[in-house]
Amino acid sequence: MAAGRKALLVATYAYEDSGLRRLTAPGDDAEGLAEVLRDPTVAGFDVTVLINEPTHLVGAAIADFYGDCRRDDLTLLYFSGHGLKDDNGRLYLAMADTRRDALLFTGLAAAQIDEAMDACASRRKVLILDCCYSGAFPAGSTAKADETVHALERFQGKGRAVLTASDATQYSFEGENLLGTGSRSVFTRYLVEAIRTGEADLDADGDIALDELYSYVRERVVAERPQQHPKKQEDVDGRIIIARNVSWTLPAHLRYAIESPIAAQRLGAVDGLAHLYRVGNDMVRGVAAEQITLLAGDDSRAVSAAATALLAQLGAAGRTAPTVVGVASPVPSAARDRVQPPQAPSPQAPSPRPEPQAPSARPEPRPEPARPPEAPGRTSGTPERLRRGLVLGTVLAAAALLTASRLLVFEHANGYRAADLGWSTATWTLEVTVPLLLAAGLLLAARNRRAAAALAYGLLGGAALSLTGQLLDWGARFADVGYTVGPGWWSLLLGTLALVGGVAAAVSSPWLRAAPRLRRDPVAVAAALAVVAALGLWVFAVGRADLPIGSWLFYKGSGVLFTLVCLPVAVLRLDGMQRLLALAAVTTFAAAQEVGGVEIVVHRTEGFDTGAVLRALLAVLVAAAACYAAQLSRSPS
Repeated sequence: MAAGRKALLVATYAYEDSGLRRLTAPGDDAEGLAEVLRDPTVAGFDVTVLINEPTHLVGAAIADFYGDCRRDDLTLLYFSGHGLKDDNGRLYLAMADTRRDALLFTGLAAAQIDEAMDACASRRKVLILDCCYSGAFPAGSTAKADETVHALERFQGKGRAVLTASDATQYSFEGENLLGTGSRSVFTRYLVEAIRTGEADLDADGDIALDELYSYVRERVVAERPQQHPKKQEDVDGRIIIARNVSWTLPAHLRYAIESPIAAQRLGAVDGLAHLYRVGNDMVRGVAAEQITLLAGDDSRAVSAAATALLAQLGAAGRTAPTVVGVASPVPSAARDRVQPPQAPSPQAPSPRPEPQAPSARPEPRPEPARPPEAPGRTSGTPERLRRGLVLGTVLAAAALLTASRLLVFEHANGYRAADLGWSTATWTLEVTVPLLLAAGLLLAARNRRAAAALAYGLLGGAALSLTGQLLDWGARFADVGYTVGPGWWSLLLGTLALVGGVAAAVSSPWLRAAPRLRRDPVAVAAALAVVAALGLWVFAVGRADLPIGSWLFYKGSGVLFTLVCLPVAVLRLDGMQRLLALAAVTTFAAAQEVGGVEIVVHRTEGFDTGAVLRALLAVLVAAAACYAAQLSRSPS
């Protein structure tokens, strides 16, 4: 049975004893912490929150909390409110009905909590105290205690970890205001921030361990409040994982190395990915395995050999611990040590070096193996060099068919060619000839340079989209006027299909198949709204134009197609090569539409409203600019 994760959060800010200062933050503190701990994608705790409850109810809840635990469960008990010392130096936590003159009977004694923790079967008990400590009576009376609470010493024990916001008899976070809404505790505020954002994942392994959480919070609390010094005490075997870093992404240096056109840098990325797989949680290992699989299909023989050997090794040695409900659970330390990253082979010796002997592991139950994706063999997928040759071949075939469409009769009944129907040579050249020539040149010169290949694929994709728009135009116009399609139109259709096939082969490259993720940051939202606004502007422009039905359908259909292409570019987080390809395609498609529109305006083509055409051109520019703004911004990870 999977280990449980349970949390009890106790907060008190309203007291029956008028001598206990009403606090303003504890309720919000507990609710904020409960939210992130309860989230199954972040921490996955079963959370209970008690706010302003009397001592006997809180005591019963703590008894149930610690009494119903198994050995491997993780428990987290949190207090926010007043901590009081009696005149003998004994610590009590104040509940709603606590009286300073009767702490023994109305306060929650630290000694009772300590005994409950001792009796608990769990080997992983976390106690967090975000308390304002003070003496029960004014200084100088009968108090025998010093100004230190010694909270850590009061909760010592095997299998425990204790975090305190402060350890002095002073108000650690509420300031001097007795009334008002107040602000959240500095200590708890940073606890919540560290978990929610994932910034406490200091070693970037995908998990937020308790020691990382404390280090992150302490540094920020002391920076903001130098007089406040959080403390930690821990006597637990292994690391306590509090949460998953849901914001984790592949480190930037590895992304750059994987996307680098230099084979030696991609080869170095194999070692980095091996390290990530060894130390990371299940999410990190999944991403690392995916990237290693992509590198196994690299067109560099050395890179491919190293990645393929690493996949084989990880498939034989990888182990995964059971995951707790909704939360990544890291590989036990002994199991992690068994997964050793392979040495990347040099270009002169593509075979990997012998695997080093794994250190002996402490006796423990062996978890079920989790195998990474199978490495694609050299014969199971299309090698990159062959793929680029295939794409280049389809480009040449498409170029021949598209050129024929200019020379053959485009409209059969009257013997019209495309130029006779208004598709000028200048527009044709910029819309078709230039992108295809540039793409062919880049593919011939690309060799192992992925950036050049991605740019070429983007040019081809943009040309294919533009020609699809032209087919919509001619199909609508012919249907409206009653023309009959000729061999030139069929040649245009076949050439476009050939180009689409080449683009499909291109984007199947392993280094372009990483799954993009949806962005929800302000820049992406603004870009998406701009694309939608551009679509509205396009429809508005066309709707007011006095155009033949065929031309109206062309402008509306082309605009919808363009915005459908721009919308995912605006809202998806793409990697470097995907971004280059997408922006090249958008630019090529937009340029073709702009050239066609400018030609209509300059030559004052009959049947077209100049104002409507200008508004349509503005819509294209707005959508394209939104794509650039989104993809060139530094989006949150």
